[in-house]
Amino acid sequence: MEVNGKTTFKEEFVTAGGILLEEVDPETMQSLFHPNLYFAGEVLNSDGITGGFNFQAAWSTGFLAGKSTYQHIHE
Repeated sequence: MEVNGKTTFKEEFVTAGGILLEEVDPETMQSLFHPNLYFAGEVLNSDGITGGFNFQAAWSTGFLAGKSTYQHIHE
């Protein structure tokens, strides 16, 4: 495979595929099918143009998953 560099049109994607968003509670990031299992970041099926949005999605879902896990443990 020959690599000639990256494009200038922001066509790069970090990942594609993953856990369907419809299978996750958006308020807690907990699996709707497996209690006490939380998802965040690139493991989710959320594709978009790079440039900060993917980082924000990873940070936000990570925060929610961590907060929800902490709350669940300390109930």
